[in-house]
Amino acid sequence: MQLNRIIALALVAVCFISATFGIQRRQMDEALNLKKVLDRDRLELVSLDGVISGGRASASGAMAVRDRLRELIEEDSVKGVLLSINSPGGTVGASKELYEAVKDLSAKKPVVVSMLDQATSGGYYTASSATKIYANAGTLTGSIGVILSGFNAKEFLDKVGIQSQTIKTGPYKDIFSTFRELSEPERSLLQELLQSTYQEFITDVSKGRNMDLEVVRKLADGRIYTGKQAKDNKLVDALGTLDEAIADLRVLSRKKFGLPEAKELPIRKSPESFERLLDQFLSQTNVSIALPFFDIGGNGSIANTIVDQLSSKLTGKNMQSGNYDPPILLMPSWFN
Repeated sequence: MQLNRIIALALVAVCFISATFGIQRRQMDEALNLKKVLDRDRLELVSLDGVISGGRASASGAMAVRDRLRELIEEDSVKGVLLSINSPGGTVGASKELYEAVKDLSAKKPVVVSMLDQATSGGYYTASSATKIYANAGTLTGSIGVILSGFNAKEFLDKVGIQSQTIKTGPYKDIFSTFRELSEPERSLLQELLQSTYQEFITDVSKGRNMDLEVVRKLADGRIYTGKQAKDNKLVDALGTLDEAIADLRVLSRKKFGLPEAKELPIRKSPESFERLLDQFLSQTNVSIALPFFDIGGNGSIANTIVDQLSSKLTGKNMQSGNYDPPILLMPSWFN
């Protein structure tokens, strides 16, 4: 009787151990299969949507896109990138960051841009350093130029009896004040500033598109082009849909890396990291409080990341509301 119990317990133990190892083996196999899927040669779709700025409003915003493009430089399994752009442009610094990220990525692997409704000004700046640019016939693009705008409310404020009191450390510190007209020295200074930015813009477009600088200058008077007009002026390479751009990207990627025609190269939408999802969530909240500085879980923890993100997001709105300096924009004037 005692022997039967020992044998039964031994069999139970063997079954338990076998089941445990079987589950672990299956989990390992699933993990390996997932890794194979993620590591397989593929293309990646990255979307740039909306106004280009230095903020991190969403996963398809300028800085999140810039970060992802730079990550893709080191991802060997990604053999080509499709950058979908639907943007009117935006600030100079963020547009330049995107231009440089696209340029560095296209030096390692093909980057094809697909323009949707619009890719104007800073949106075109971003696209210009890609390997190839596709646009639809009716896409609005171009608007190559720089704008700085404000308004003068002096006459209205005088009528209602409002006068400004300004204390400043230099003659140009309250430049673009709404309480007075621009002086001629101020106007000359701002025009010189814009010309310097404009020169950098057209120089970068000239390099990215491999076009003569003077040809670009003639096209860069701020006008908007349709996709067809842009192709006629060599600002884009081809007219076509997103699917046609993907098909061309596959051809370019196979050629670049010497891959056979049978190589599938599926395309995957760029994944959203935890940080990007948190940014997107916070950008949709209307909370206007500030968080104190405190430490949870030690340096480098996820908790610290959350606290830092929340602090910057929740305090950022109040900080921005007190900033009256108008930004220099790479954006059509009609969008302001």
